[in-house]
Amino acid sequence: MYRTSSTMSNIEDCNKVLPKKSKIVMLTKTDLFAECLTQAISARFQDQDIVSLSDADGLLDHNLIDVSLVMLYSLPAAEFPSIMRTIHEFHPKAAVGVMVQNADELDSSIADLVDEGLVHGVLPLNLNLDVCLTAIDLLMKGGEHFPAALLRRLAPSGLAGGGVLAQKQAPSEDVDMERKADFAQGLLRTREIQILDLICMGTQNKIIAHRLGLSENTVKAHVRNIYKKMNVHNRTEAASRYFRSDADLASLPHSCADANEVSA
Repeated sequence: MYRTSSTMSNIEDCNKVLPKKSKIVMLTKTDLFAECLTQAISARFQDQDIVSLSDADGLLDHNLIDVSLVMLYSLPAAEFPSIMRTIHEFHPKAAVGVMVQNADELDSSIADLVDEGLVHGVLPLNLNLDVCLTAIDLLMKGGEHFPAALLRRLAPSGLAGGGVLAQKQAPSEDVDMERKADFAQGLLRTREIQILDLICMGTQNKIIAHRLGLSENTVKAHVRNIYKKMNVHNRTEAASRYFRSDADLASLPHSCADANEVSA
């Protein structure tokens, strides 16, 4: 019977059993976090085979086919350019996601890969698990996920800024920076985007208040407005919609019934 998480020694047998099943590759040095994340991904994406690799050479195996996503974690930044070349050559259809400790302190070489469009998602370790899995699902569907702090850092180089998600665009398409910064044509204000970004990381209201220099009641009022504008009822729904394309968000109604959940 096929195991949801496998090593390269099992790939050939797995492909014989389920040759049409696409795969998520976890390229990571083994530790407790990597094992827990792999198990969570296996449980969430049962239509995918989860392949665990501790060495980038495993990406060269001819039996490793139909890769939909490669997730990188706890790897030396110096290895990333070589890994990216390998993925591009052997798994050109695969999206690439990177797990990082802190998006504000992302290694410059990895940031350059993001700027070049070679990395499709950066997921900080402080993300709520549900949000993390939603982001992974988005990557496999052709979307992109980046923390707002990273987008602001890279915006001068041409990366779409102001939101968490920017759908893939052809090089010839113009990116309306102001429209994206306003988050779907004014759906949310700048302060609301800041709060929503923290909500998506699982941050409690009192912590949001401390970070932004606001009262907790003010944060709760902003959260109510965010839910109302996005037509959602809780943090998970808000994060899920925040990860959609700006075109999807633009279609949301600008008024609805008051949301119920505002507490952390």
